[in-house]
Amino acid sequence: MRAGLPRPRRPYEKSPVIDGLSGGTSAEVARLERSRNCLWPGAVAEAVRAWAGHVRLPRGRTWPHAGCAPCYCCPDPWEARESLDRVARALSRRGARELRRVVARHDQLWDPAPASYRDEGPW
Repeated sequence: MRAGLPRPRRPYEKSPVIDGLSGGTSAEVARLERSRNCLWPGAVAEAVRAWAGHVRLPRGRTWPHAGCAPCYCCPDPWEARESLDRVARALSRRGARELRRVVARHDQLWDPAPASYRDEGPW
C-alpha cells in the first residue's frame, strides 16, 4: 500500500437474524455486540439458539454437553439465558421489550403450565 492512502474498511459481518426482532432492534443488538467485551458478532443469536434448543429437550434430560470442558463449542444454556437478560437490560425499552418477547416464547416451553395451575396443590 502506498503511504497516504486510507486503508480499505472491512465491512461488518452481518449478524444472524433473530426471528421476532425488528430491524431497529437487530441493529441495536449488533451495535451492542460490537461495543461490549463479553459479546461478539452473533452472540445474542447464539444465546437464543442455545436456550431454544435446551427448552425443547425432554424434561428429564440435561443439556447434551454436560461433561464438556469449558470451551465455546457447546454453550451452556443457563449462561445463555442469563446473558439474554443482561443484553435486554442494556437495550432501549423498545428493544428490550422485543427481545424479552422472543425469549418468553421459549420460556413458555420450559414451564408451559398456566399460572392458575402452578399455584394449586396436588388436589
